[in-house]
This record gives sequence, C-alpha cells and structure tokens, in this order.
Amino acid sequence: DKRIYNEDYYKNLYINPLTMKSGLSKIYYLWTAFFCLIKSVNLKKNDKVLDFGCGIGNFVWALRLLGVRAYGIDPSCAAKQYSVAEKYCRYININKIKYKNNFFNLVYTNEVLEHLTEKQITYYLNEMSRISKGTMVHIIGVKERGKISQEDPTHITVKSERWWTKKFIKLGFRVDKGNLFYFFPSMIGRQFDIRGIKSGY
Repeated sequence: DKRIYNEDYYKNLYINPLTMKSGLSKIYYLWTAFFCLIKSVNLKKNDKVLDFGCGIGNFVWALRLLGVRAYGIDPSCAAKQYSVAEKYCRYININKIKYKNNFFNLVYTNEVLEHLTEKQITYYLNEMSRISKGTMVHIIGVKERGKISQEDPTHITVKSERWWTKKFIKLGFRVDKGNLFYFFPSMIGRQFDIRGIKSGY
C-alpha cells in the first residue's frame, strides 16, 4: 500500500511548498472559502460547517476568520502536529461520524473523495448528507485533471466528471457543477455543489 499519510506526506503537502512558506496559500484558502463555500451556498455568520478530511485545518482557519463556525475532522494523527486550527479540528477514527442528523449547515470536502474506495465513497456521502441540512460541497480531483490526479499514489478512485455526476445522482443528490471563482493554478480541478433532495429535506 503506497498510501502513506505520515509526517513527510503532510510536510511536503502543506509545509515545504513555496506557496506555503511565502504565505500565498492563505490567499487561496480565504478566496476559496469565501467564493466556493460562503457565497455559493449563502452561508450566514455563525452557520456551522464541517470540513471532512480537514488535513491541517487550513479551510477551518479561513472560514473562522470569515465568521463561520467551522470544524474539521480527519483520521490522520500525523496531520495534527501541523494543524493551524487544532482547537476546532478532531483527529480521530472516522469510521462512524458521530454527529446528530442535520447538525451542520454545510459539509464540505476538498480533494478527499478520490482518496476513498467506491464503497467508502457511498458510505461517507450518505453520512455527510445525514449530518448536513441538505447541502454539501465537494471539490474533487477528477480524471480530466490529468497526471496530477492519475499518478498520485494516494488517489484510489480517479474517475471522470461524468462518473462522479452519475454517482451523486444515483445516491439521490442534485448536482450543480462548476464555480468560476475556483481557479487556483496549482489546484485545478472540478467542483461539485451537491444539494440533497432525499426524503426529509
């Protein structure tokens, strides 16, 4: 298994890159948090958001700076030592998401779903839907993104945008795709804004 989420993984992803050292990454996180999350789903001040697979908590930090009550959850203890929002992030086993139904105004993932098996994707999408109030946003590294998605050994479900769309629809979600404000050069991908249409919404 080449998917090793150890200290070096997070250091090379979040600490060593020049964009991180220079502080430019903060602009990206604030930009994406504002346009792709707050504006795209009309979040209000003090709304509750869960960043599922939060890594070191960059989006939790950004959303909190913008007035949203953001929290993160991630299974990697290695990420915890670099966390920029440790107070609001839980680094625990997430085989079961222990939040009440409809607890969050928004549940969000950024380049997380492609790290899961197809069976896990189904399970976690249903769980994230359960704890949300009907809206999820997922930014996914799809097949069309090229080598950066297809050759990453930590990516185990690299599928086309069409495949993901059909997956979400099959699970009962309406899919709104694309956000012109998501353009960060080193993170080119596709955004899916999934709004639940299941019974109870």
